[in-house]
Amino acid sequence: MAPNNPLDLMDDEEFDWEAAAREIDVVCQMGKGKQQTTLDKFVSIANAKKESPTPTPQLQFQEDDENPTFVHHIDAEAAKTWIYPVNVPLRDYQFAITQSALFSNTLVALPTGLGKTLIAAVVMYNYFRWFPQGKIVFAAPSRPLVTQQIEACHNIVGIPQEWTVDMTGHLSPPKRAQFWKTKRVFFVTPQVLEKDIHSGTCLVKYLVCLVIDEAHRAMGNYAYCEAVRELMAVPVQLRILALTATPGSKQQTVQAVIDNLYVSRLEYRSETDRDVISYVHNRKIELIQVAMGPEAVEINNMFMEVIRPIVARLTNIGVIQNRDYRTLSPCQLLEIRESFRQRLRQDLSHVNYEDVEGYFGVLITLYYIHKLLSSHGIRPAYEMLERKLKQGYFAKFMSKSEVILKARQLMQQSLSHGASSPKLSKMLEVLLEHFKTNDPQNSRVIIFSNYRESVRDIMNALEDIGELVRATEFIGQSSGKAMKGQSQKVQQAVLTKFRSGAYNVIVATSIGEEGLDIMEVDLVISFDANISPLRMIQRMGRTGRKHDGRVDIL
Repeated sequence: MAPNNPLDLMDDEEFDWEAAAREIDVVCQMGKGKQQTTLDKFVSIANAKKESPTPTPQLQFQEDDENPTFVHHIDAEAAKTWIYPVNVPLRDYQFAITQSALFSNTLVALPTGLGKTLIAAVVMYNYFRWFPQGKIVFAAPSRPLVTQQIEACHNIVGIPQEWTVDMTGHLSPPKRAQFWKTKRVFFVTPQVLEKDIHSGTCLVKYLVCLVIDEAHRAMGNYAYCEAVRELMAVPVQLRILALTATPGSKQQTVQAVIDNLYVSRLEYRSETDRDVISYVHNRKIELIQVAMGPEAVEINNMFMEVIRPIVARLTNIGVIQNRDYRTLSPCQLLEIRESFRQRLRQDLSHVNYEDVEGYFGVLITLYYIHKLLSSHGIRPAYEMLERKLKQGYFAKFMSKSEVILKARQLMQQSLSHGASSPKLSKMLEVLLEHFKTNDPQNSRVIIFSNYRESVRDIMNALEDIGELVRATEFIGQSSGKAMKGQSQKVQQAVLTKFRSGAYNVIVATSIGEEGLDIMEVDLVISFDANISPLRMIQRMGRTGRKHDGRVDIL
């Protein structure tokens, strides 16, 4: 089987492969029952059974009732070496991480643009060589990410296309079941993988390698976690490679990902590490303070006037401890509410549960509207208020509040008068300055906004900037309150036109943060600064990879 691209055969005499594999086995056996499978285990089992490679042009697998202990068929000769591509420039850190990932269940944390895709492709290709009947799975949380990895596996290492299949939600279960029998390399979404494992259509005993992209999502009951748990319950002999640019901002978060994916080795590189720094260009980061307009300040004060007595009431009954109402956030309130629910039966028996739950619901909504007002402007905040005044406890509690009704009226007046948004004005100023010194035909810009409805306001503002800016939105597939989602076909068309220069500005929601090969950009504008560190890192990773870049945070 000859690959399509030139490859270098790595037979490293100085590296003791068997000793490394045995060491991994010892470490894993000492763990909490989470033993990972290593290559020497495959080899020893295969030798014990005295099986020889019998490649077949088309694979049809069936369960063997007489021999329930399944043995992976290994090509012992191929397993003496591993292959690394020579058609791409050699980077020491990529080579070292690949070497590790071949023989350990590895979490690779590597900044955006530094080559996680290549590492995954090389690991997948070598397992494809070593196990002639083995099946390799690459899972990514969206169809565009799946499509991107398919291209990489074909272009970088030349995995034969006749053995690969894209199995996202558009394929029916019967058709997927047939592909599980006849194909060897699968590109799937985690939901499809979890469903097919659960239903039994995925031939789990034949899996030898599972690559998990955007692995930081492997929390709680997300499909990644469910799929891996079901695989380990079989159990299977499986190599797991997990990829992320941002494993998490807290130690317990990273540990949860490691535990959920049965990882035994962490390969982390930052942009300042010695073996990485030469591949990273300067990235200028500027935090631009933008004051709220006078109308927004007045409206915000009204919301704070409503919030203050509710926080005081919850503080007086011991539900909130020593909190400044001006610094609370929706996320903090969710944590406090969860703590209240756990404490209720123990030391808060004097509290009316339904009333407190209602107060929390109202407060979380008010703080969220306040956050929209400060980060995105009056229109998104007004639209959220209008929706909530028609729903549940908030409507019951707030629809008669004179202060809320007055704030609502002021918001309506501001919008009808076309009151300017200071943040939109600053964004336009930044863009115009950028394109004065950078050729609009060659330069590219991404504007990120966490809130889809504000994408519409940004696009409307960009329409008045003139011919310098050719902008389009880049959003997810689900439809929002004011905007219809984009299909995968539309998303791919947007990226193609962005690369070709038909567009030079993309206004993106979170779909543009994770993984997608949007291309190198010169300027990233973060329209909302109050997002998680993880997501901010993802945004910043869109620039400064191949040449110097800039990030402006409004």
